[in-house]
Amino acid sequence: MMCSSTRDVPKLELFSRGKFDRILQDPPLIEKAETELSDYCSTLEGDDSYSCWRAYFELKDLEKEKPKVEVENLILQTGGVKSLIGCLHGLASMEKESKAKNGLEVTEVSDSEKGMKLHVHVPDGLPKSQQELEEEEKSKMPDSAFTRLLRAKGTIPAWFSHAPDHETD
Repeated sequence: MMCSSTRDVPKLELFSRGKFDRILQDPPLIEKAETELSDYCSTLEGDDSYSCWRAYFELKDLEKEKPKVEVENLILQTGGVKSLIGCLHGLASMEKESKAKNGLEVTEVSDSEKGMKLHVHVPDGLPKSQQELEEEEKSKMPDSAFTRLLRAKGTIPAWFSHAPDHETD
């Protein structure tokens, strides 16, 4: 049994190729960055994954809005995927602010505003407002003919049971 042979040694094509050959055979820089970003995002979970995928789509939007050279320079200036994510979030927030200052309406709500809305405490036991009652009434399904018949006769369906007046243990 032979431990090594010349056939098992990989060829060093990547290092021996010229710069022009590499440009022709490698995918474009933006496409390569998108692929790396999507591969990285698919390994993450939770908020990190959300943040990563948001950066991926921000890169897609940036491609549409900015010239290709600017996007490539941005990718080259950021060291890796993690720094690219932070940079894309920063650029997106700057773009939103500049659009807001120019009078363009920004419809997307930022994460901090979402968090503020989610953590508002609503005390229990408050009566519903007239608007909430109207919304509930509109959202209800219409009664079937059978339900209307039962209500008119005053009989209760077999599946319905009244709540007990007191607890029995």
